[in-house]
Amino acid sequence: MAETELVIDCGESLGIAEVGDFYGTLLMAIAEGKSVNFDVSKLERIDGAALQLIYAYRKEALSQGHTFNWNSPSDAFLRSARLLGLSSAMNIEDNIV
Repeated sequence: MAETELVIDCGESLGIAEVGDFYGTLLMAIAEGKSVNFDVSKLERIDGAALQLIYAYRKEALSQGHTFNWNSPSDAFLRSARLLGLSSAMNIEDNIV
């Protein structure tokens, strides 16, 4: 199957309560061979569980040759990623679209 892009709108809040459904969406994207563009432009709150899930997904997607981009990261998203030491590991600054 040819690779296509999936835009995932992370909404205004992404926390432990949403991680289960979010995980299902990410699994489907990997299974279908889709590259992901995370729209984190409206995020006002993201917790550690959600950031860890995104980090793990990004690592797996890249190992399978998929691309991964961030759509206009909000200040809250950037701040949270930096606080957890994941900003560099997720290569946020270099993959903004």
